Amino acid sequence: MIFFLLIYAHKKFTLFIMKLNKILFLGTLILLSSCSSTSDDSTSTPPQNNGPEYISLSADASIIEVGETVTLTVIDDNDDDITSQSTIKVDDSAINGNTFTTSEAADYEIKATYQSTTSNSVYVTVNAPVTLSSVELTLSSPSIFIGDILTLTATAVYTDNSSVDITSETEFYVDDVLISGNEYTGVEESSIGVKAVFESTTSSEFQVPIVDPSSLPASFSKKAVIEDFTGTWCGYCPRVSYAASLVEEQTDKVFVVGVHNGDQMANSFGNSLENMYNITGFPTAYIDRNNTWNYPEPNNINQALEAAEGTVDVGLAIESSLNGSTLDITIHQGFLQNMTNVKLLVFILEDGIIANQSNYTSYYGGSSTITNFEHNGVLRYIATDIMGNTTTSTLGIHEQSFSVSLSSQGVQDPTKTGVLAMLVDDSARVLYNAQYVVSGQNQDFD
Repeated sequence: MIFFLLIYAHKKFTLFIMKLNKILFLGTLILLSSCSSTSDDSTSTPPQNNGPEYISLSADASIIEVGETVTLTVIDDNDDDITSQSTIKVDDSAINGNTFTTSEAADYEIKATYQSTTSNSVYVTVNAPVTLSSVELTLSSPSIFIGDILTLTATAVYTDNSSVDITSETEFYVDDVLISGNEYTGVEESSIGVKAVFESTTSSEFQVPIVDPSSLPASFSKKAVIEDFTGTWCGYCPRVSYAASLVEEQTDKVFVVGVHNGDQMANSFGNSLENMYNITGFPTAYIDRNNTWNYPEPNNINQALEAAEGTVDVGLAIESSLNGSTLDITIHQGFLQNMTNVKLLVFILEDGIIANQSNYTSYYGGSSTITNFEHNGVLRYIATDIMGNTTTSTLGIHEQSFSVSLSSQGVQDPTKTGVLAMLVDDSARVLYNAQYVVSGQNQDFD
């Protein structure tokens, strides 16, 4: 009995010791935990708020005009609107609020900053305001016949180079009188002033001739011109001279120009023509400036004759007066239609110049030298530019006048000179029509 009591007491004591150890162990853990926490708190740094990782800046427009406003918005990485808390800078200068207005046209860079974070760049172009720059008036024709209709069109041109048809909104004036609509009918022969007015802006004024059709021929006979590049030293050149004489026997509507090289009749005007035509051999002859006269020329005189057939819508008349060696000329140019880029050429030619001519041909008797050969139509002077003078080429008759001192141009006999007038295109290589008159005489339209 006592033995069992001792065993029981030993078990109780053992359980007590185990509980005591457990309590001590837990207490130690609590103490250690408490000491560790105290130690950590004394050495750690509290977290810092450096702002969002990124912010986004946007504008409600990328292109505006001077005086208009762009509104700016700033969003953080949580999609929260932080515009009012952000600093917005335009070209590195802070602005008040989130709107930007300027009076200067330029390209601007805009950024936003919130705490320590900077946004993307936004670029805004500010343009000068678009305003009306000019009113352009367009005419259906630069001139009209009596009874014809002139149609007017107006275009507004703005400062951004855009343009708009404003015909229906424009007022049109003829000789400062407002007309109804945009059409005007020619009533009598005159020159009218035409202009357009839109929003207090006036176009340039145009002068429009109104032509009486009875003052012009119904048509003009077509004339032709042969330009013969030649020289007294050139043994084959008599071939072209002979062919030209055959043409002149059959018509008075083909005019021949002798352009000399390397002899006593050569001059700077002939040299310029050679360069323009790029002459590389002699003889060379052109018909109406654009067509080479086919070899052998005496067998192809129809090429020249056919160039002077029919009628055309442009013609010439010449008035001239000869006082000693001074030749005064007035060239009348008639147009039955409006044309553009037309030029006038005026040549002074001399006939009856006597000089020996080399001859390798069978023409003129076949002798190796034609003694005292008569050279006609020799180019002495060009009164216009070598490429021609630009001339008015609207409906009607237009004039240009010249005065030439023949003695200063190497002319031997002023009474044997003549005036050749030609109307050509802008390249000076296409002949529209021609006319010739002996100096001191007149030649009407025909």
